[in-house]
Amino acid sequence: MELPRDGDEMFTHKGFYMDAKQGFITTSRGFTVLELMIVLVIVAIGVAIAVPSYQDVVQRRETTAQAEGLVAFVSFAQGEAIKYNRLISVHLTYTDAKNWCIGANEGNAPCDCTETNIAATDFCSLNGVEKIMRSSEKTRSGMTSPSTDRTLVFDPVRGTMTAADLGTSHNVIVGSDNDNWSLRMDIEATGRVLICSPDPDKAVPGYKACTGI
Repeated sequence: MELPRDGDEMFTHKGFYMDAKQGFITTSRGFTVLELMIVLVIVAIGVAIAVPSYQDVVQRRETTAQAEGLVAFVSFAQGEAIKYNRLISVHLTYTDAKNWCIGANEGNAPCDCTETNIAATDFCSLNGVEKIMRSSEKTRSGMTSPSTDRTLVFDPVRGTMTAADLGTSHNVIVGSDNDNWSLRMDIEATGRVLICSPDPDKAVPGYKACTGI
């Protein structure tokens, strides 16, 4: 048999060929259409599973953020009552789950958190600074209760609710758009403001179950 000369190539079996200079070299076979289709199907299944799970995590986080934002706002107003030894009112204006606002002002007369004129007498502010928390339609959570306007007044002595507010529920519930998560802001008679889970089927990890109404 004649041996290959320089530059000659001789194909062998199983995707190899022999070069006279470099010896055996593998050929590149690539992917078949069937293999590509299998990969695409696996990727599609993974996406179908991952996307709903990711969306659920996002809605849980936004529900938690909204509840914590409400607690921070109310706790700040309570602290201002104690710090400056004066009555502080917190007023909730409710239109629907995605359209609400809450404002704080000095005195026992509620302010209007929809008022944008800073010179207006019912503008929500403390020490000349706007104190309003507004809802956002972009979040995937909303306020599900109460469905009416509410006002509470913090007493300056210990930051508790005034006598007129005692016995009245000032709890606020926020829930995710997919109805999988729910949290409640409780304002106790002692003035303690906390977050709890009102529904065991929609409980957010890390928050205890609510007690009472």
